[in-house]
Amino acid sequence: MTAELAIEVTLRYPLPWFSPGDLGLQEVLSPGPRLLGGAGFRGLAVARLGGWPTLAADPQRAATALRFLTFWALLGEDGGFPEAELLAAVRGSDGLPENVPPALRAWWEVARRCRAAMGPAWCGRLAEDFADWLDANRCEAHWRAKIEAEAPYPARQDLLPIRVASVGVAPAIDFLEYVGDCPLPLAVRSHPAHAAVRRYAARLVAVQDDLVGVAEDLVSHRPNLLGCMLRNEGLSPAAAAAEVEALHDESLCGLTGASQLLRAEFPRVEAVTRWLRAVQTLCHGFARWHSTTPHDHRTTRLPSGPGLAIEIEYV
Repeated sequence: MTAELAIEVTLRYPLPWFSPGDLGLQEVLSPGPRLLGGAGFRGLAVARLGGWPTLAADPQRAATALRFLTFWALLGEDGGFPEAELLAAVRGSDGLPENVPPALRAWWEVARRCRAAMGPAWCGRLAEDFADWLDANRCEAHWRAKIEAEAPYPARQDLLPIRVASVGVAPAIDFLEYVGDCPLPLAVRSHPAHAAVRRYAARLVAVQDDLVGVAEDLVSHRPNLLGCMLRNEGLSPAAAAAEVEALHDESLCGLTGASQLLRAEFPRVEAVTRWLRAVQTLCHGFARWHSTTPHDHRTTRLPSGPGLAIEIEYV
């Protein structure tokens, strides 16, 4: 019997986003990479996650951000602590109780460094995005229990915004201002194009993450965009792969368009240019991280039917 050929799924990126240093990501990957909460993430060198090494304006800031990301990865998807204590630690709030667990205090100490550099308002925005991440993960856990009990998959229009939040990109984008030493003025953060950049960037990474994790998610009943196409919409694997490519392309077009608009609105704000470049590096870094797995793990195996081979194409 001849094995079915894998279906190629192509993630397209602008050629100027490519950096030769991205090719070094392969050496730090483990099988089955996912973003947050999975065992695969914990086996990775976090310092290479999402292209972080190329974002830093200062080595100390890079080290602080990577400590924060490492603690986040170790917490898992439910946060691991009471939400009020967790968000107080993320804010770097004054007067953290003495009896909090050491792991949470260590995270608080990292957040205090960020607070000293960026101010309490920035830490507050980070905590708000972190709270949204926790809410989205609770929603996913609810859907997961229902799917396990053989309830129908959620509709794509309901699942997509939850996955955009639960993938965790919003807090990571917050950190770009700190790591790149490019705090954005209020006028920039209040502009609709700024919100659009953040939204499309998170959607781009969510699509990548669900593509890589679909086999694991189908087995564990975790909501997944590709799983939704296969099980809720009844698409074939080939048709679902084409839909994922289209969703990725649409997200990339939205991101590049919103970025161009933001640059045009604030042509003399150097922080905008640096921040947008960092957003591009983050999104592209996740794609490289996802796609350049060791050769024998490059194909995502579905429970039935052909596998999915992820490739990056520069246009």
